[in-house]
Amino acid sequence: MGIVEELESAIDMVDLVGRYTKLKKSGANYKALCPFPGHSEKTPSFMVSPTKQIAYCFGCHKGGGAVKFIMDIENCSFREAIEILSSLTGIKVNGNFGNDNFKEKKNLYSLYKDATNYYKNALKNYPEVKKYLYDRGLNEEIINNFNIGYSDSGIELFSYLKSKGYEDEQISESQIFLDIKSKKDKFIGRVIFPIQNSRGDFVAFAGRILDKGEPKYLNSPASKIYDKSNILYNIFNARQAITKEDFVIICEGYMDVIALNRGGILNCVAVSGTALTEKHLTLVKRLTKKVFLCFDGDSAGQKATKLSLEKMKNEGFEVRIISLPNGKDPDEIISSGKDFKEFIKNALTPIGYFIKKSKFNTESLEDKKILLTEALELIKSYSDGIEKDFYLKELSKLLEIKESIVYDRFNKIKFSYKKSDEDANLKAKNNISSKEMIIAYCLIDESNLEFFKQKIIFEEYLPKDLKEIFENGIEKINNFPLEKKEKIRGISLKIEDSENYKNSLNKAEDLEKIMNGLNREIFKQTEEALKQKINSGDNDALLEYTKLINKAKKSGIK
Repeated sequence: MGIVEELESAIDMVDLVGRYTKLKKSGANYKALCPFPGHSEKTPSFMVSPTKQIAYCFGCHKGGGAVKFIMDIENCSFREAIEILSSLTGIKVNGNFGNDNFKEKKNLYSLYKDATNYYKNALKNYPEVKKYLYDRGLNEEIINNFNIGYSDSGIELFSYLKSKGYEDEQISESQIFLDIKSKKDKFIGRVIFPIQNSRGDFVAFAGRILDKGEPKYLNSPASKIYDKSNILYNIFNARQAITKEDFVIICEGYMDVIALNRGGILNCVAVSGTALTEKHLTLVKRLTKKVFLCFDGDSAGQKATKLSLEKMKNEGFEVRIISLPNGKDPDEIISSGKDFKEFIKNALTPIGYFIKKSKFNTESLEDKKILLTEALELIKSYSDGIEKDFYLKELSKLLEIKESIVYDRFNKIKFSYKKSDEDANLKAKNNISSKEMIIAYCLIDESNLEFFKQKIIFEEYLPKDLKEIFENGIEKINNFPLEKKEKIRGISLKIEDSENYKNSLNKAEDLEKIMNGLNREIFKQTEEALKQKINSGDNDALLEYTKLINKAKKSGIK
């Protein structure tokens, strides 16, 4: 039996995949949203077969057996995947399966684990530091669960690591020390918060100063094993709680996570020192689609919340915002004795948060109008129709405005239509084509169809759907896909309501300009297509191109 077969026969595929994403039973198999980096989906296409011992995504076509799964999920080489499975199964790998890069990473993981143990043991010798932690509400259980330690007099850690067999080069690579010559720990005099990756490897440290001073926190720099844009503090310990509760709370800092754990809330992580990134969201999406943002109530926290909401928009997450009193953080809330679960229960949707944090007075009619418009612009930026509908209904309740009015205003904003001389800007902004404008006008008044038919110049090149309407009538719009049909109806609603359309003196001019726009679009598209055919040696296309140019010149089209 080869090493791959031996490793894959020793590991349960469901357990392995379950380390990375939340699985749901589906008949004889298990399913989940795709956990692989770079593939975002709303409907699960990732399947795990316990009998065949494979995991595969039918959306991005990644996966396979245990080795291939690890290669795809960890973005690592075959040799690195073998080493990872070896460490998980306890099966020793004989031969040179680990490349130099992976061996260096493995040594760093081991070094950080030993350094963590050193810091933890050092803390026992400093009762004044433990008192500091106790005064912050921590107890022995919390200290042990989070592997909290203390960096003492400076060079003892270096000696300890040397006694463990690490070379100077490996110790230097860890970046724990100021420099290899001084042997001084850069975290000296600080409480140590070890940081783990999603597999549980220790990869970095955060050191908090005990007294007043700057920086309050000193963090490990980026290294071969640590990239803060791809690490969420406590993600490893919180995995089971996140899948059990089916939501995650994302906080700003280490003490926020620790405070929530003190309050019995275990499904929490922290970004710590960086904004929320796409890599963070990939880690979260493997475990849950429900995210509660819990940043500080100050201006910086509000800014971080807005940036995070923008990052998660249209990524398939159900997002809520835990609104904290101004200037407060989770640590202060828990320490005050308040039940934090009430804050979770009263968490706001993105629209609710937008309304609450706005500077407008909802009792003022003018302010309410402005707030409605801005909220509708926000809702418009969401791509999911069900999500939009949910937020529109919520907006109606929050502002105490009839749903029919909110929906009507939304449709007008969604397909805003301006005066005819501003049509070009309108179309570019809302991604509306001349063809869609023409169909919308025909939907308003079928007599417009006859006008357009008389003004078309390149009828032989008409788009198929428009040609069908020109030949068989506007009722053919019912054959359009639902989203396309609703978009055109929205455009027509706004056109009808515009002063420009109501003014009969301008109506013919508007129609003329829109038709001219379509004629130009058809000419440009056809000209480009024929040029490509000519360049590929199509002689018939040359004659057709000549006719097109002559017709355009005769009609004044450029």
